[in-house]
Amino acid sequence: MHKNLEKNLPFLIEEFSSSGTSIDARWKSIIQRFFSDCILINSTHKITQCSINTEHNMLEVPSIMLKHGYILNSTSQTTLFNNNDIELAESLLKLTIQFITIEEAFEKGAAIERKRIARDLHDDVAARMLTLIHTVKDEKSIAISRSILKSLRNSIYTLDNKSTALILDAMIDVRSEIQDRINSIGMQLLWHQSENLKDYSFTPRQHINLNRMLHEITTNIIRHANAEFMEIVIDLNHLQLTVECSDNGQGFDLKSCIPGKGLNNIKTRAQELGGDANWFNLSDPVTGENRGSCVRINFMIADTTEQ
Repeated sequence: MHKNLEKNLPFLIEEFSSSGTSIDARWKSIIQRFFSDCILINSTHKITQCSINTEHNMLEVPSIMLKHGYILNSTSQTTLFNNNDIELAESLLKLTIQFITIEEAFEKGAAIERKRIARDLHDDVAARMLTLIHTVKDEKSIAISRSILKSLRNSIYTLDNKSTALILDAMIDVRSEIQDRINSIGMQLLWHQSENLKDYSFTPRQHINLNRMLHEITTNIIRHANAEFMEIVIDLNHLQLTVECSDNGQGFDLKSCIPGKGLNNIKTRAQELGGDANWFNLSDPVTGENRGSCVRINFMIADTTEQ
């Protein structure tokens, strides 16, 4: 093993194990770590093997999943690339490819197990819940049972992480649920969504996380805001989805607010999607008078329009 690999094994393990980033992003980070005194740029041509140019001031390395590779340029005329650098780059590339093989094998086994769990939940637990709905008599128990069944089905759906749902279809379900909840207490729902959501999809995790974040936000507004309406604005810009949920209630003191389980769950779910959730109060721009509060959620979606 190359000596630089030995002393950087903890970094490699951490980088290989990092979630939420593509394998090529991790590969790029690894290259930059081991050749930190070089400038890394994206190649305009396909690179299939590690090599240096005749001047020894440029090292080419392949990418893992992308079409083109990367080029490392030496920043000093006295520090040039040699065969040891090629050996190091090749060793790093080999380790990364081996990790991909292990990761894919693990994911294949996990996918099989997820499907088994989803099948058991659907055939057993969901079937029992459906029987319960038809057995109970009072409306409150029926409503609770239906809510539990819906959450269970969402969880079953999430287990199949290869399925996607059109954003427009997902928003119809979310809007309907929020509408039913706040209309029952006399609140109004104002809903605005961008016209460019068409043909874009959620992964199951994005779908269920956003659904549960909006559910928690709606619960907080119902319990604490004393608002007349709830407004939701959904926008998509350069594959970043932004969802703003606001109300015209009493607001809250952001400085002294101690995030509870609900707020922490919203933040955690947004971060799990590689995004964030932030709260702020709304006020009149002239008088400074309170006009309620707002939470803004954002995360990136994949471009599936050409698939």
